[in-house]
Amino acid sequence: MNLPRRALAAIGLMNLAQLPVAMRQLLVVLIGHENTGSFATAGIASAACGIGLALTAPVAGRLLARLGDRPVLLATGFAHLAALVGLALATEPAVFVLLAAAAGLTTPPALSSGRSLLPVLVPGPALTRAYAVNAIGQEILYVGGPLAVTLSLTLTGPSGALLAFGAIGTTALVVNAALVPGRAPAATDAPGPGPRTGRPAFRTLVAVHFAYMIAIGAMWVLVPAFAAGAGHPDQAGLLITLWSVGSLAGGLLLAARGRRGALATGYLVLLGALAGTSLGLLLPRTVPQLAVAITIFGLALAPWLAVTDELMARATPPPHTAAAFGWLQTAGQLGVAIGAGISGRIHDRYGANAAFLLVSGALLTAFGLALYRRRWLRTVTDPAQPPTVPAPAEPVGR
Repeated sequence: MNLPRRALAAIGLMNLAQLPVAMRQLLVVLIGHENTGSFATAGIASAACGIGLALTAPVAGRLLARLGDRPVLLATGFAHLAALVGLALATEPAVFVLLAAAAGLTTPPALSSGRSLLPVLVPGPALTRAYAVNAIGQEILYVGGPLAVTLSLTLTGPSGALLAFGAIGTTALVVNAALVPGRAPAATDAPGPGPRTGRPAFRTLVAVHFAYMIAIGAMWVLVPAFAAGAGHPDQAGLLITLWSVGSLAGGLLLAARGRRGALATGYLVLLGALAGTSLGLLLPRTVPQLAVAITIFGLALAPWLAVTDELMARATPPPHTAAAFGWLQTAGQLGVAIGAGISGRIHDRYGANAAFLLVSGALLTAFGLALYRRRWLRTVTDPAQPPTVPAPAEPVGR
Protein backbone atom coordinates (compact mmCIF):
# COMPACT_ATOMS: atom_id res chain seq x y z
CA MET A 1 0.00 0.00 0.00
CA ASN A 2 3.10 2.20 -0.32
CA LEU A 3 3.12 3.20 3.34
CA PRO A 4 6.37 3.65 5.30
CA ARG A 5 7.18 0.78 7.65
CA ARG A 6 7.35 3.14 10.60
CA ALA A 7 3.82 4.31 9.89
CA LEU A 8 2.55 0.72 9.61
CA ALA A 9 4.27 -0.12 12.89
CA ALA A 10 2.70 2.91 14.57
CA ILE A 11 -0.76 1.93 13.30
CA GLY A 12 -0.39 -1.66 14.50
CA LEU A 13 0.98 -0.70 17.91
CA MET A 14 -1.55 2.04 18.65
CA ASN A 15 -4.42 -0.33 17.88
CA LEU A 16 -2.88 -3.11 19.97
CA ALA A 17 -2.38 -0.62 22.80
CA GLN A 18 -6.09 0.17 22.48
CA LEU A 19 -7.07 -3.48 23.19
CA PRO A 20 -7.69 -3.09 26.95
CA VAL A 21 -9.54 0.19 26.33
CA ALA A 22 -11.75 -1.25 23.57
CA MET A 23 -12.76 -4.25 25.69
CA ARG A 24 -12.80 -2.37 29.00
CA GLN A 25 -16.50 -1.48 29.13
CA LEU A 26 -17.54 -5.09 28.58
CA LEU A 27 -15.02 -6.45 31.09
CA VAL A 28 -15.88 -3.83 33.71
CA VAL A 29 -19.49 -5.00 33.65
CA LEU A 30 -18.49 -8.67 33.86
CA ILE A 31 -15.92 -8.12 36.62
CA GLY A 32 -18.20 -5.75 38.51
CA HIS A 33 -20.92 -8.37 38.71
CA GLU A 34 -18.47 -11.13 39.63
CA ASN A 35 -16.60 -9.11 42.29
CA THR A 36 -19.49 -7.18 43.84
CA GLY A 37 -22.49 -9.35 42.96
CA SER A 38 -24.39 -6.37 41.57
CA PHE A 39 -25.16 -5.41 37.98
CA ALA A 40 -26.18 -1.98 39.29
CA THR A 41 -22.66 -1.41 40.60
CA ALA A 42 -21.22 -2.79 37.38
CA GLY A 43 -23.33 -0.38 35.30
CA ILE A 44 -22.38 2.62 37.42
CA ALA A 45 -18.72 1.64 37.15
CA SER A 46 -18.98 1.33 33.37
CA ALA A 47 -20.53 4.79 33.14
CA ALA A 48 -17.86 6.25 35.45
CA CYS A 49 -15.17 4.76 33.22
CA GLY A 50 -16.65 6.33 30.09
CA ILE A 51 -17.13 9.73 31.75
CA GLY A 52 -13.53 9.67 32.96
CA LEU A 53 -12.27 9.14 29.42
CA ALA A 54 -14.53 11.89 28.06
CA LEU A 55 -13.16 14.36 30.62
CA THR A 56 -9.45 13.75 30.08
CA ALA A 57 -9.15 12.95 26.35
CA PRO A 58 -8.70 16.62 25.25
CA VAL A 59 -6.32 17.28 28.18
CA ALA A 60 -4.19 14.30 27.20
CA GLY A 61 -4.12 15.60 23.63
CA ARG A 62 -2.80 18.96 24.81
CA LEU A 63 -0.15 17.25 26.91
CA LEU A 64 1.02 15.30 23.87
CA ALA A 65 1.72 18.58 22.09
CA ARG A 66 3.28 20.25 25.13
CA LEU A 67 5.41 17.44 26.60
CA GLY A 68 5.80 15.09 23.66
CA ASP A 69 4.26 11.70 22.97
CA ARG A 70 6.73 9.49 24.81
CA PRO A 71 6.40 10.78 28.41
CA VAL A 72 2.62 11.15 28.18
CA LEU A 73 2.10 7.66 26.74
CA LEU A 74 4.33 6.04 29.36
CA ALA A 75 2.92 7.94 32.35
CA THR A 76 -0.71 7.33 31.44
CA GLY A 77 0.01 3.76 30.36
CA PHE A 78 1.42 2.64 33.69
CA ALA A 79 -1.21 4.59 35.67
CA HIS A 80 -3.92 2.94 33.60
CA LEU A 81 -2.42 -0.50 34.17
CA ALA A 82 -2.39 0.13 37.93
CA ALA A 83 -6.08 1.09 37.80
CA LEU A 84 -6.90 -2.08 35.83
CA VAL A 85 -5.07 -4.25 38.39
CA GLY A 86 -7.06 -2.58 41.15
CA LEU A 87 -10.30 -3.22 39.25
CA ALA A 88 -9.49 -6.89 38.90
CA LEU A 89 -9.03 -7.21 42.67
CA ALA A 90 -11.61 -4.79 44.13
CA THR A 91 -14.70 -6.24 45.79
CA GLU A 92 -16.12 -3.20 47.62
CA PRO A 93 -18.70 -1.47 45.37
CA ALA A 94 -17.55 2.08 46.12
CA VAL A 95 -13.89 1.19 45.58
CA PHE A 96 -14.73 -0.61 42.36
CA VAL A 97 -16.57 2.43 40.97
CA LEU A 98 -13.71 4.76 41.96
CA LEU A 99 -11.15 2.52 40.27
CA ALA A 100 -13.31 2.34 37.14
CA ALA A 101 -13.37 6.14 37.06
CA ALA A 102 -9.59 6.17 37.56
CA ALA A 103 -9.19 3.76 34.64
CA GLY A 104 -11.19 6.14 32.45
CA LEU A 105 -9.29 9.21 33.62
CA THR A 106 -5.89 7.62 32.96
CA THR A 107 -6.73 6.18 29.53
CA PRO A 108 -3.55 6.45 27.42
CA PRO A 109 -4.03 8.73 24.38
CA ALA A 110 -2.66 6.07 22.03
CA LEU A 111 -5.17 6.79 19.25
CA SER A 112 -4.79 10.56 19.49
CA SER A 113 -1.01 10.19 19.39
CA GLY A 114 -1.01 7.83 16.42
CA ARG A 115 -3.60 9.73 14.41
CA SER A 116 -1.82 13.06 14.91
CA LEU A 117 1.58 11.58 13.95
CA LEU A 118 0.43 9.92 10.73
CA PRO A 119 0.69 13.19 8.74
CA VAL A 120 4.31 13.38 9.92
CA LEU A 121 5.14 9.77 9.07
CA VAL A 122 3.26 9.48 5.77
CA PRO A 123 3.59 11.58 2.57
CA GLY A 124 0.51 13.72 1.93
CA PRO A 125 -0.85 11.81 -1.11
CA ALA A 126 -0.77 8.52 0.84
CA LEU A 127 -2.44 9.88 3.96
CA THR A 128 -5.90 8.61 3.00
CA ARG A 129 -4.54 5.07 2.71
CA ALA A 130 -2.82 5.42 6.08
CA TYR A 131 -6.05 6.42 7.82
CA ALA A 132 -7.89 3.66 5.95
CA VAL A 133 -5.38 1.09 7.26
CA ASN A 134 -5.88 2.48 10.76
CA ALA A 135 -9.68 2.15 10.38
CA ILE A 136 -9.14 -1.46 9.27
CA GLY A 137 -7.02 -2.05 12.37
CA GLN A 138 -9.79 -0.74 14.59
CA GLU A 139 -12.35 -3.02 12.95
CA ILE A 140 -10.05 -6.02 13.40
CA LEU A 141 -9.77 -5.01 17.05
CA TYR A 142 -13.55 -5.00 17.47
CA VAL A 143 -13.94 -8.30 15.62
CA GLY A 144 -11.12 -10.16 17.35
CA GLY A 145 -11.44 -8.49 20.75
CA PRO A 146 -14.80 -10.03 21.74
CA LEU A 147 -13.58 -13.43 20.54
CA ALA A 148 -10.48 -13.02 22.71
CA VAL A 149 -12.71 -12.03 25.64
CA THR A 150 -14.80 -15.17 25.14
CA LEU A 151 -11.69 -17.37 25.11
CA SER A 152 -10.18 -15.59 28.11
CA LEU A 153 -13.40 -15.94 30.11
CA THR A 154 -13.18 -19.69 29.63
CA LEU A 155 -9.53 -19.88 30.64
CA THR A 156 -9.09 -17.22 33.32
CA GLY A 157 -12.40 -15.49 34.09
CA PRO A 158 -13.06 -11.76 33.51
CA SER A 159 -10.42 -10.53 35.99
CA GLY A 160 -7.72 -12.61 34.35
CA ALA A 161 -8.85 -11.39 30.92
CA LEU A 162 -8.60 -7.75 32.02
CA LEU A 163 -5.11 -8.29 33.43
CA ALA A 164 -3.96 -10.09 30.29
CA PHE A 165 -5.33 -7.40 27.99
CA GLY A 166 -3.82 -4.72 30.22
CA ALA A 167 -0.40 -6.34 30.01
CA ILE A 168 -0.63 -6.69 26.22
CA GLY A 169 -1.80 -3.11 25.78
CA THR A 170 0.86 -1.66 28.06
CA THR A 171 3.62 -3.61 26.29
CA ALA A 172 2.43 -2.30 22.91
CA LEU A 173 2.29 1.21 24.37
CA VAL A 174 5.87 1.00 25.64
CA VAL A 175 7.14 -0.22 22.27
CA ASN A 176 5.15 2.49 20.51
CA ALA A 177 6.54 5.14 22.85
CA ALA A 178 10.06 4.00 21.95
CA LEU A 179 9.33 4.47 18.23
CA VAL A 180 7.53 7.83 18.24
CA PRO A 181 9.46 11.11 18.45
CA GLY A 182 10.20 12.30 21.96
CA ARG A 183 8.65 15.65 21.14
CA ALA A 184 5.76 16.23 18.78
CA PRO A 185 7.41 17.56 15.60
CA ALA A 186 5.93 19.99 13.16
CA ALA A 187 4.36 18.34 10.15
CA THR A 188 6.18 19.02 6.89
CA ASP A 189 3.71 17.48 4.47
CA ALA A 190 0.35 18.11 6.02
CA PRO A 191 -0.58 21.71 5.23
CA GLY A 192 -3.70 22.93 6.89
CA PRO A 193 -5.82 26.06 6.94
CA GLY A 194 -5.19 28.90 9.30
CA PRO A 195 -7.27 29.50 12.43
CA ARG A 196 -9.94 31.47 10.54
CA THR A 197 -10.97 28.46 8.46
CA GLY A 198 -9.59 25.61 10.56
CA ARG A 199 -11.70 26.26 13.64
CA PRO A 200 -15.11 26.18 11.89
CA ALA A 201 -14.09 22.97 10.13
CA PHE A 202 -12.99 21.48 13.47
CA ARG A 203 -16.27 22.42 15.14
CA THR A 204 -18.20 20.92 12.24
CA LEU A 205 -16.31 17.63 12.45
CA VAL A 206 -16.84 17.35 16.22
CA ALA A 207 -20.56 18.14 16.01
CA VAL A 208 -21.13 15.68 13.16
CA HIS A 209 -19.15 13.00 14.99
CA PHE A 210 -21.28 13.52 18.10
CA ALA A 211 -24.47 12.89 16.11
CA TYR A 212 -22.88 9.88 14.40
CA MET A 213 -21.89 8.34 17.72
CA ILE A 214 -25.44 8.66 19.03
CA ALA A 215 -26.33 6.22 16.25
CA ILE A 216 -23.46 3.90 17.19
CA GLY A 217 -24.46 3.92 20.88
CA ALA A 218 -28.00 3.01 19.88
CA MET A 219 -26.74 0.16 17.66
CA TRP A 220 -24.89 -1.48 20.56
CA VAL A 221 -28.21 -1.70 22.42
CA LEU A 222 -30.62 -2.37 19.58
CA VAL A 223 -28.77 -5.20 17.83
CA PRO A 224 -28.80 -7.48 20.91
CA ALA A 225 -32.37 -6.36 21.63
CA PHE A 226 -33.48 -7.27 18.10
CA ALA A 227 -31.83 -10.70 18.35
CA ALA A 228 -33.53 -11.36 21.69
CA GLY A 229 -36.89 -10.20 20.36
CA ALA A 230 -36.49 -12.48 17.33
CA GLY A 231 -35.96 -15.43 19.67
CA HIS A 232 -32.23 -15.81 19.01
CA PRO A 233 -30.34 -13.82 21.68
CA ASP A 234 -27.25 -15.94 21.03
CA GLN A 235 -27.02 -14.46 17.50
CA ALA A 236 -26.30 -10.90 18.68
CA GLY A 237 -22.54 -11.46 18.54
CA LEU A 238 -22.80 -12.78 14.99
CA LEU A 239 -24.76 -9.70 13.90
CA ILE A 240 -22.17 -7.36 15.43
CA THR A 241 -19.39 -9.35 13.71
CA LEU A 242 -21.14 -9.06 10.32
CA TRP A 243 -21.44 -5.32 10.87
CA SER A 244 -17.68 -5.16 11.38
CA VAL A 245 -17.06 -7.44 8.39
CA GLY A 246 -18.95 -5.01 6.17
CA SER A 247 -16.90 -2.14 7.59
CA LEU A 248 -13.67 -4.10 7.02
CA ALA A 249 -14.59 -4.69 3.39
CA GLY A 250 -15.19 -0.99 2.84
CA GLY A 251 -11.93 -0.06 4.58
CA LEU A 252 -9.92 -2.55 2.53
CA LEU A 253 -11.37 -1.14 -0.68
CA LEU A 254 -10.40 2.41 0.33
CA ALA A 255 -6.90 1.30 1.35
CA ALA A 256 -6.39 -0.55 -1.93
CA ARG A 257 -7.80 2.06 -4.31
CA GLY A 258 -7.21 5.26 -2.40
CA ARG A 259 -9.60 8.19 -2.31
CA ARG A 260 -11.21 9.49 -5.48
CA GLY A 261 -12.19 13.14 -5.62
CA ALA A 262 -12.00 15.91 -3.06
CA LEU A 263 -11.66 15.15 0.65
CA ALA A 264 -14.77 17.06 1.72
CA THR A 265 -16.82 15.49 -1.07
CA GLY A 266 -15.79 11.99 -0.01
CA TYR A 267 -16.74 12.82 3.57
CA LEU A 268 -20.23 13.93 2.53
CA VAL A 269 -20.83 11.05 0.12
CA LEU A 270 -19.78 8.40 2.63
CA LEU A 271 -21.83 9.97 5.42
CA GLY A 272 -24.81 10.09 3.07
CA ALA A 273 -24.26 6.41 2.30
CA LEU A 274 -24.27 5.60 6.01
CA ALA A 275 -27.50 7.50 6.53
CA GLY A 276 -29.12 5.92 3.47
CA THR A 277 -28.16 2.33 4.25
CA SER A 278 -29.30 2.77 7.88
CA LEU A 279 -32.87 2.95 6.57
CA GLY A 280 -32.52 -0.71 5.65
CA LEU A 281 -32.37 -1.53 9.36
CA LEU A 282 -36.05 -0.59 9.69
CA LEU A 283 -37.26 -3.44 7.48
CA PRO A 284 -35.94 -6.81 8.83
CA ARG A 285 -38.12 -9.04 10.95
CA THR A 286 -35.74 -12.01 11.25
CA VAL A 287 -32.07 -12.41 12.17
CA PRO A 288 -31.00 -13.44 8.62
CA GLN A 289 -32.71 -10.35 7.21
CA LEU A 290 -30.95 -8.08 9.69
CA ALA A 291 -27.67 -9.87 8.94
CA VAL A 292 -27.90 -8.68 5.32
CA ALA A 293 -29.00 -5.16 6.25
CA ILE A 294 -26.32 -4.65 8.91
CA THR A 295 -23.53 -5.91 6.63
CA ILE A 296 -24.56 -3.40 3.95
CA PHE A 297 -24.83 -0.69 6.61
CA GLY A 298 -21.24 -1.38 7.64
CA LEU A 299 -19.70 -0.90 4.19
CA ALA A 300 -19.27 2.88 4.43
CA LEU A 301 -18.35 2.95 8.13
CA ALA A 302 -14.56 2.43 8.08
CA PRO A 303 -14.05 4.57 4.94
CA TRP A 304 -16.00 7.45 6.49
CA LEU A 305 -14.02 7.24 9.74
CA ALA A 306 -10.76 7.24 7.74
CA VAL A 307 -11.80 10.36 5.82
CA THR A 308 -12.94 11.98 9.08
CA ASP A 309 -9.49 11.39 10.60
CA GLU A 310 -7.77 12.86 7.55
CA LEU A 311 -10.01 15.92 7.56
CA MET A 312 -9.34 16.47 11.25
CA ALA A 313 -5.58 16.10 10.79
CA ARG A 314 -5.55 18.60 7.93
CA ALA A 315 -7.96 21.04 9.60
CA THR A 316 -5.91 21.21 12.82
CA PRO A 317 -2.19 20.83 12.05
CA PRO A 318 0.38 20.51 14.88
CA PRO A 319 0.55 21.43 17.67
CA HIS A 320 -3.26 21.21 17.91
CA THR A 321 -3.89 17.89 16.16
CA ALA A 322 -3.67 15.56 19.17
CA ALA A 323 -5.98 17.76 21.25
CA ALA A 324 -8.45 17.88 18.34
CA PHE A 325 -8.59 14.09 18.23
CA GLY A 326 -9.10 14.14 21.99
CA TRP A 327 -12.17 16.35 21.56
CA LEU A 328 -13.40 13.96 18.86
CA GLN A 329 -13.09 11.12 21.37
CA THR A 330 -14.93 13.11 24.04
CA ALA A 331 -17.79 13.87 21.63
CA GLY A 332 -17.91 10.18 20.75
CA GLN A 333 -18.16 9.05 24.38
CA LEU A 334 -20.99 11.48 25.07
CA GLY A 335 -22.80 10.49 21.89
CA VAL A 336 -22.58 6.79 22.70
CA ALA A 337 -23.95 7.37 26.20
CA ILE A 338 -26.93 9.37 24.88
CA GLY A 339 -27.66 6.89 22.08
CA ALA A 340 -27.52 3.89 24.38
CA GLY A 341 -29.77 5.53 26.98
CA ILE A 342 -32.43 6.81 24.60
CA SER A 343 -32.57 3.70 22.41
CA GLY A 344 -33.25 1.41 25.35
CA ARG A 345 -36.32 3.42 26.34
CA ILE A 346 -37.62 3.60 22.76
CA HIS A 347 -37.13 -0.15 22.35
CA ASP A 348 -39.03 -0.98 25.53
CA ARG A 349 -42.00 1.11 24.40
CA TYR A 350 -42.10 0.62 20.63
CA GLY A 351 -39.88 -2.34 19.76
CA ALA A 352 -36.50 -2.75 18.04
CA ASN A 353 -37.55 -1.86 14.50
CA ALA A 354 -39.07 1.45 15.55
CA ALA A 355 -36.05 2.15 17.73
CA PHE A 356 -33.78 1.84 14.67
CA LEU A 357 -35.38 5.14 13.62
CA LEU A 358 -33.08 6.73 16.20
CA VAL A 359 -30.06 5.39 14.28
CA SER A 360 -31.34 6.76 10.98
CA GLY A 361 -32.45 10.03 12.57
CA ALA A 362 -29.04 10.64 14.16
CA LEU A 363 -27.20 9.87 10.91
CA LEU A 364 -29.55 12.00 8.81
CA THR A 365 -29.01 14.83 11.31
CA ALA A 366 -25.25 14.37 11.00
CA PHE A 367 -25.50 14.39 7.21
CA GLY A 368 -27.71 17.48 7.20
CA LEU A 369 -25.30 19.33 9.48
CA ALA A 370 -22.29 18.34 7.36
CA LEU A 371 -24.11 19.40 4.20
CA TYR A 372 -25.08 22.74 5.73
CA ARG A 373 -21.49 23.33 6.87
CA ARG A 374 -19.83 21.94 3.75
CA ARG A 375 -18.20 25.25 2.80
CA TRP A 376 -16.05 25.03 5.93
CA LEU A 377 -15.08 21.45 5.20
CA ARG A 378 -14.01 22.49 1.70
CA THR A 379 -11.57 25.05 3.13
CA VAL A 380 -9.42 22.19 4.46
CA THR A 381 -6.33 21.82 2.28
CA ASP A 382 -6.41 18.70 0.14
CA PRO A 383 -3.13 18.01 -1.74
CA ALA A 384 -4.97 15.84 -4.26
CA GLN A 385 -7.17 18.76 -5.35
CA PRO A 386 -6.52 22.35 -6.47
CA PRO A 387 -6.76 24.99 -3.73
CA THR A 388 -10.20 26.37 -3.00
CA VAL A 389 -11.12 29.97 -2.45
CA PRO A 390 -11.34 30.66 1.31
CA ALA A 391 -14.84 30.94 2.66
CA PRO A 392 -16.03 34.18 4.20
CA ALA A 393 -15.65 34.74 7.91
CA GLU A 394 -17.97 32.59 10.02
CA PRO A 395 -20.87 34.53 11.54
CA VAL A 396 -20.66 34.88 15.30
CA GLY A 397 -22.82 32.37 17.19
CA ARG A 398 -23.14 29.74 14.48
